[in-house]
Amino acid sequence: MNPLIKILALASVLVPFATARAQDTDFRQAAREAMARYEYSKAIEFLDQASEGVEDVATLRDIALQKARCQKKLLRFDAASETLASVMGPGMLDVEVAGELADCHVNSGKLGDALILYSLLSMQHPDNLYLSIQKASLLFKVGDFEGCLDEGKAICDKEPIPSIYSLIGASALKLGQVDSSLVYYRKSLELNPLNAGTVTSISNILLGKKDYDGIISMAKDFIEKVPDNLGIGQILGVAYYLKDDQDEAYEVFKQLRKDGDDSYGTMYYSGLNALSLNRFQVARDCFDSAWQTDSTDAKLAVNYATALVNGPITYKKDDVVHITPKEAEYLYNKALELSEPDPGVMYKTHKGLGQLYYQGMQDMNKALPHYEAAYKYNPDDISLLVSIGYCHEVRKEYKQALQYYEKYMKVGKEGTKNFDFAKQSSINCRAELHMQE
Repeated sequence: MNPLIKILALASVLVPFATARAQDTDFRQAAREAMARYEYSKAIEFLDQASEGVEDVATLRDIALQKARCQKKLLRFDAASETLASVMGPGMLDVEVAGELADCHVNSGKLGDALILYSLLSMQHPDNLYLSIQKASLLFKVGDFEGCLDEGKAICDKEPIPSIYSLIGASALKLGQVDSSLVYYRKSLELNPLNAGTVTSISNILLGKKDYDGIISMAKDFIEKVPDNLGIGQILGVAYYLKDDQDEAYEVFKQLRKDGDDSYGTMYYSGLNALSLNRFQVARDCFDSAWQTDSTDAKLAVNYATALVNGPITYKKDDVVHITPKEAEYLYNKALELSEPDPGVMYKTHKGLGQLYYQGMQDMNKALPHYEAAYKYNPDDISLLVSIGYCHEVRKEYKQALQYYEKYMKVGKEGTKNFDFAKQSSINCRAELHMQE
């Protein structure tokens, strides 16, 4: 027989065996290919098939890790936790499996469970910097500020890390150790001088000490390096205003407005600064902008009214002539209403209006300010946090929504309808924020 024909004949016999063998062993490869295409649901199906009939512990572990990572990509954190728990054995923790499980707990809001795992892992691997950092972060989140402070110091003794110094500073501040907090925040800023958040934290401490010169010096130094940071510019302007250096404050706020900063803080303090310099028209414009953002501040109402009555009796804006006494009267009455109401009546009124717009008219834009006002009058009604969060979520303000959901879950009772809603909604918001990145 021709040698070539022999080879082809032999190949035709072996192909079915090779194909059958591939069908038995290719599920994991198929899963990897699906993952490369971001088809995580398909990858999970392949991994489930790959695990059928497998008894080898190491192989099952690797399959479970792959499957859990796919489930996490799909935000199925509880399912991923179950997958990982199924391959955790007794004795020493498998650092990779336990680490993935801890991360699942963090994402599903089970911070206490995550802390336990990271603490155990950190004990087993005391030189593992990542595990120590995760533990320190969770200690702060669960309110163990002393533990966070100690853990953070231990980390920075090994390797100075700016964000950990800031975490130590925040913990010290929570414990009332203001001077120690300032020391650690300064260490953080020294290592990372372009961190605006650290500058803000230090400024808040110096503000409490009335060290306006310290704020001004630090803010000016930062702005020289990062001239377009409006937040630090606002801090600089406020420091000048509180120091009663009104001319310098005016120039800072004028530049901020020119650069497009129309935030409440900038407009409010711009108005106060202009009012102190008798620049009533500038004060009116700034207070008007601030009032459009928040019409629940009694101090703003009083200062706005003061700017109105100390200027010309009429002024023109947007082709409309405004009569200042009438507007000022409204604002002064509004200030009285805001500063001396019956808290119980105001709480019930705002909550009722919020529910009317929320449930009856499905108008979240109108419901939101009433729910916020109701919570201001009665912060013990924590269910309002969920309502406020949902209003923000409908408005696609996912960051704000997440803040309110997480705030509720810290004080709400697990297993309740509101808690389950907040938990699921927080996962949805994280997913939306992740997709925006």
